[in-house]
Amino acid sequence: MSCLLQIRSIRNDMSANEKKLADYILNNSALLRDYSSQQLARVVGVSQSSVVKFCQKLGYKGYPDLKLAINESVARSSGTAGSSVVNSFANSALNDISEQLLKSKLDAISATIELNKESSFITAIEAIKKAEKIQIFGVGVSRFVAEHLAIRLLNSDKLAFALNDSAYQKQFLSRLIKGDLFILLSPVEELKLDKSLLVAMRERGVMLLHIGKYSANANTHLLDIHLSTISGVENSFKHDFAKRAAQQHIVDILLAMALSN
Repeated sequence: MSCLLQIRSIRNDMSANEKKLADYILNNSALLRDYSSQQLARVVGVSQSSVVKFCQKLGYKGYPDLKLAINESVARSSGTAGSSVVNSFANSALNDISEQLLKSKLDAISATIELNKESSFITAIEAIKKAEKIQIFGVGVSRFVAEHLAIRLLNSDKLAFALNDSAYQKQFLSRLIKGDLFILLSPVEELKLDKSLLVAMRERGVMLLHIGKYSANANTHLLDIHLSTISGVENSFKHDFAKRAAQQHIVDILLAMALSN
């Protein structure tokens, strides 16, 4: 997993000092190779202990390990910086939109794959294979991915539903039992799921798989499997397209593996 992607993905859930460090590192990652922890703390305006805690929060023993991981991320990204998209249209406006969309989708997909552990994919694939019944829930652009996933599963003789009517959802969810699977395709806070519902499904042995942007809200700890997606620049017109592309790529990987003979 890229260290810089990891920082970017959880930045919104950090404390004020952590955000200062995250923002400086993300904007000046190439400069960090020449910085000691004391220098980084001084330029950001935090204590050296805050730097150490920041490193540990990301899973590193200390600043030297974090700096090494950041340098590796910078080297990796610079190696692909020269790639370009071949024009396909004579119309320059179409070319511009096509290249922008393609780049945002490819960036989101590449970042998403790099962000997730192989073990999380394997666990999700096994859950799909074993499940007798699968309920899929997505809102916004994730709704289209949810419907596609349900149709593919149904065509492979899996009992799967992607219903957006709340009454039918609750009725179907109440019938999920141990070994069944509930797939969430949006940030948990967007789904507006009652915590008691998630707790009840956990108690019945229903597996909970989340595919979407990570969020450290109160319900995240109730999920069994999490596959993170990154959709690039927030609040841009390309955001929804990149978000859907990243989720769709994860879903396609799961389907290809879970439904293969």
